[in-house]
Amino acid sequence: MSEQEIREGMLLAVWDEPPLDFDPDQLMRRAEQKKSRRRALASVGVATALIVATAVTLPGFVLRGGGDAQVGSETPSSVSTTPSSNVSEVRVGESLVKRLKVIRPDLKDVSVSFNFNQAGFKPTQSLQPARRNPNDLYGFVYFTDDIGPTALLVTTGQAVGTKDLCGGTQKVLFCREKPMNDGSVVVEAEYFEGTETIGAVSARKLAGGNTSVVISSYSHNPSNSTGFRQMIPVGVEVLTSLVTDPGITWE
Repeated sequence: MSEQEIREGMLLAVWDEPPLDFDPDQLMRRAEQKKSRRRALASVGVATALIVATAVTLPGFVLRGGGDAQVGSETPSSVSTTPSSNVSEVRVGESLVKRLKVIRPDLKDVSVSFNFNQAGFKPTQSLQPARRNPNDLYGFVYFTDDIGPTALLVTTGQAVGTKDLCGGTQKVLFCREKPMNDGSVVVEAEYFEGTETIGAVSARKLAGGNTSVVISSYSHNPSNSTGFRQMIPVGVEVLTSLVTDPGITWE
């Protein structure tokens, strides 16, 4: 028998034998430690999944760019403002949004912007003469109905009456005055072209007689002159409810 065969035979003889310093208790402890670590990692993964799943169902949860999640983020304001916006604009805007949602709960994405109050592009001109009063309002109540997004034009300024709103070249479906208990007067009018109602207006001359609040509805979006439709999205009754709402302070 060669030396190589003797060496291989000795290795085979002790192949299944434990090392001299073998400790079975230590082996069991190591096995338990590995098992515990696997369980802990599994628990962390489940807990993380539950946290994410719960957060997604919370109101106001928003996923931002880059995968970051924010829980309980605030809903954006329904009134668009600029650094020059005053307290009156914000107050009137918030009141208009609140009132329109009550009158027409079917409308979605209701918001107000008076950013057009300053000099610049005005997609649809007001139905009243402009005054150079910094407190006059010019803006839009935006919303989306079953047809799509559109807006109402909201202005305050020089007082207007029946002759101003109904004495022009537009074809008037009706034009009427409604005296109010507080001394103000409301003029309601709707305009047509062919068989379509293309506009409606409710103008309230405030009790002082020098200022009118005018809210107009059109068969297009007056904020950008797009979105033409066959009928106006809001009738004159709703417009009058807005200009006469006691919760809206126009002055």
